[in-house]
Amino acid sequence: MERTMTTGLKSKMKKTFHSIDQQKLKILCDHLCDNITDLLEYFNLEYKQNSKFISMSCPIHGGDNESAINLYYVGESYRGNWKCRTHQCEKHFKGSIIGFVRGILSHKKHNWSCDGDDTVSFSETLKFLTDFGKINLKDLKVSNKEKEKNNFVNSLTILNTKQVTGTNYPNRNQVRKLLKIPSPYFISRGFDPKILDKYDVGDCETPNKEMSDRAVVPIYDSEYNYMIGCSGRSTNDNLKPKWKHNKGFSAENCLYNFWFAKKHIKETRTAIIVESPGNVWKLESNGIHNAVAIFGSNLNDKQKMLLDTSGAMTLVIITDSDDAGIKARTQIENKCKKIYNIQHVYISKNDIAELSDAEIKEQITSKITL
Repeated sequence: MERTMTTGLKSKMKKTFHSIDQQKLKILCDHLCDNITDLLEYFNLEYKQNSKFISMSCPIHGGDNESAINLYYVGESYRGNWKCRTHQCEKHFKGSIIGFVRGILSHKKHNWSCDGDDTVSFSETLKFLTDFGKINLKDLKVSNKEKEKNNFVNSLTILNTKQVTGTNYPNRNQVRKLLKIPSPYFISRGFDPKILDKYDVGDCETPNKEMSDRAVVPIYDSEYNYMIGCSGRSTNDNLKPKWKHNKGFSAENCLYNFWFAKKHIKETRTAIIVESPGNVWKLESNGIHNAVAIFGSNLNDKQKMLLDTSGAMTLVIITDSDDAGIKARTQIENKCKKIYNIQHVYISKNDIAELSDAEIKEQITSKITL
């Protein structure tokens, strides 16, 4: 591992690994996570392990903070995700298990530090990992199930039968053409039309569609390129259920408003956790831009992993004042208190959306530091 590689070997490895697709790399990452203790013990690392993540001092920049690194070795979409909370070493080596090992190898081989330039190459890292795991990537077969996991959901059919060229996700312009924006229903509920317009919230008045007769709340990907799903609120009392997500969309994989909020979270190091999109709109209309909604009363593993990539150090929890909201507050705190500074804000009414602008200023804005 420590020997200098010849130029010819490096060139050969570069050609070999250049053609490896992401699905095979995911299989490799899954294998490494399945054998995470063997990998960490190979490097003689001291760590603490629970059912969801591993914590340790950072073996990449050489720190001694025993909780600096969080490495998530369970789950599906983010398996192997990691974060150095003191020096952000993942920014240098990528936040995957492969990047984690590359950072360790770079520290061992070049005594890499945060201001260093000498690193072990991606190809060298793959060579080490495939040797360690006794895996030949060229021989790996990607199952149909794995391929299906990476296929886009055809969200556009929720609103219209027209297919999108190039992707199964509609972009914002396509979404806006299919809805009456801003939503008359939510305007009648007292929400700011300008905010509804910003979030592309509109009524679906086209008959015989999945979201017909519903006020539609589009949900965009983290980069704000495509609508990855939507949630619809019935606009008449006879349409049940009152709220529903489109078929095939998993809200538990997303944080509503992350596409807008992530910039402000990074700047302030603070994320505000609320229950619903309506809570986000109300805060947004009062100049609070770093709120994300969890679509209910439970912050799950994938949502927390998304938070872990945001740069937040403090979580401000503002849930409803009913029993479900109190339960949600406790669940979020218990899940996050070992990693984040937790701040609670309590409101006088059941829901943020019920507060007046003056009440939001008094009960929320004055209580948080941004």
